[in-house]
Amino acid sequence: MSGPREVAPRGPDLRAAMDVVTEEYLRFLHDGPDPGTGDDTKAFTAHHAACRAALAHLEHLAKLARSMGEPNSGIEEVTTFLVEARQALSAFEEEDLHGEEEYC
Repeated sequence: MSGPREVAPRGPDLRAAMDVVTEEYLRFLHDGPDPGTGDDTKAFTAHHAACRAALAHLEHLAKLARSMGEPNSGIEEVTTFLVEARQALSAFEEEDLHGEEEYC
């Protein structure tokens, strides 16, 4: 019989979780109401908020992976994705503020 075996604590598979969140975010984003097609504005606003929540979830997973020192966690890819997604959301919000008239 050999000596005592070292047991390494096993954490969550954060890479897999980030992949799932990213895939579901993209699916949900593309399935949502299209702006300017007569869809309910409340539905569009709710969809937009849900997309932002998914990005926040992804950001928290990336921070967790970074703090745990996860090897091969894909943090760089996720960070790039988050920056690009937030820039797109920001551009959309800026365009919406300046391009749409508000009706009373």
